[in-house]
Amino acid sequence: MTQAIMTLERAVSGIEAKSLNASRGVRLAIGVGIVAASYAVVVIEGLHGAGIV
Repeated sequence: MTQAIMTLERAVSGIEAKSLNASRGVRLAIGVGIVAASYAVVVIEGLHGAGIV
């Protein structure tokens, strides 16, 4: 019984760790997307100011 509980505990811990890593990845992807979008706006505004776009 104790071994079964320990196995379940390890499985739950593994799932929690994977979930935390996944949410870190999602937050990182969102952050990179925001930075990329900001740079795109700056470049487009620069091109617009130069009369190219």
